[in-house]
Amino acid sequence: MRLDEIIQQHAKTLSPAHQAEVFDFVLFLEQRQAQHAMINNQQQRKDRLKNALEKAVALDIFANIDGVAWQNEQRQDRNIGYDE
Repeated sequence: MRLDEIIQQHAKTLSPAHQAEVFDFVLFLEQRQAQHAMINNQQQRKDRLKNALEKAVALDIFANIDGVAWQNEQRQDRNIGYDE
């Protein structure tokens, strides 16, 4: 006999109020399981992002860029098309 059948047999012997408690507990367990799945999914996403960032760092794509010069270039005033 399967476990769900055994649980069902035992639940049948309980009063309707106790059966409702069993049902509430089952819903609680489902909710907790879903939360654990979500947490695991978030951890997997964090791990993938960490790995991607580590690979990006290893590529060293900004090695030949002077950060100060780039920042000064970005901050220079530009004509945005207004005639004065």
